[in-house]
Amino acid sequence: MEESKQIYTISIKRDRKYLNFKVELDSTLTVIDALDHIRFNIDPSIKYRHSCHHGSCGTCACIINNVERLACMTFLYEFNDNIIKIEPLKSFKVISDLVVDISQMINKMPQSSYLRESEFSTDSIKPNGIIEWNRFENCIECGSCVSACPVDKDFLGPSVLSSIHRELEKQKNPKIIEDLKKQAFSKEGVTACEKHFACSKVCPTKVSPGKHINDLRKLK
Repeated sequence: MEESKQIYTISIKRDRKYLNFKVELDSTLTVIDALDHIRFNIDPSIKYRHSCHHGSCGTCACIINNVERLACMTFLYEFNDNIIKIEPLKSFKVISDLVVDISQMINKMPQSSYLRESEFSTDSIKPNGIIEWNRFENCIECGSCVSACPVDKDFLGPSVLSSIHRELEKQKNPKIIEDLKKQAFSKEGVTACEKHFACSKVCPTKVSPGKHINDLRKLK
């Protein structure tokens, strides 16, 4: 894409108000680049999380123009009116500005391995001592699915339930399987899901939490 600078209005939610910044930036930059520009050049007090800058860590997830997205994978040229409203994820305690506490989600997740048997390169020759190829799970624990979920009652949430389902697919220990199913089929588990599938629509890595929850139901 040809480089072109434009004037953007960046509105960042702070408590119950918005901080508005007019900035001239290249349209090929991302929202996280815009936040960096504001923090380094205009207002060093704004708070947000970031790490990898390429969609792998999930720390920069926020609500951008009313949709849960990763700020590092959202480009300025996507906004035709050049007005970008950025808010913290919903359903989490806000620490400051765009920073939220996702520990309530993380603490409910099963103590599972982040590795899974890879579905890629299945026919390739494995080196001596290698039984199978492994890769990381798709979920980056960004919390976007939890924020998008409209269920307003006690609910484990799509990220936790999809993680339980993935662990059940890998788990061999009968006791752990029993405990995971007990958690999945509690009153806060799959029965609390209202099948909105808002979680699957916003997932940046296409985990499809809604499908995992449906597949969990079949295991009861």
